[in-house]
Amino acid sequence: MINVVVVSHGNLGEALIRSAEMIVGPQEGVRAVSLLPEESPEGFGDKLEATLQDFQGQDILILLDLFGGTPCNVAVRKILEPNVECVTGANMATLIEALTSRDCMSLTELAAQVAEAGQKSVLNLKPLLCKATSQN
Repeated sequence: MINVVVVSHGNLGEALIRSAEMIVGPQEGVRAVSLLPEESPEGFGDKLEATLQDFQGQDILILLDLFGGTPCNVAVRKILEPNVECVTGANMATLIEALTSRDCMSLTELAAQVAEAGQKSVLNLKPLLCKATSQN
């Protein structure tokens, strides 16, 4: 099983995990690491490192909320490790994809599939709905 760590500003990661578990049920090997307003990048890095130690030697997919933000900049240092992948743009679609697919593919395949799921999950609905209703 591939472990999943949701890294975010504020409590977004915890909320995503709780919400995803409403759909896919309780999960093992899933953690959130939150950058809080009072934390320094160094303190946040220590907190992330402590969480990743729980999964030492195991495959880890890190889902990041935002490319270029402090959580991303701190976590991206981990991609030099052979058992870590990072995907930005964490949302319900990416987390659910990660949780439902992590037992049946490699870490590299999972990272690619999660990134694709995230891209496909962002839609401007009005043009789609207007097109659908005009065809009827």
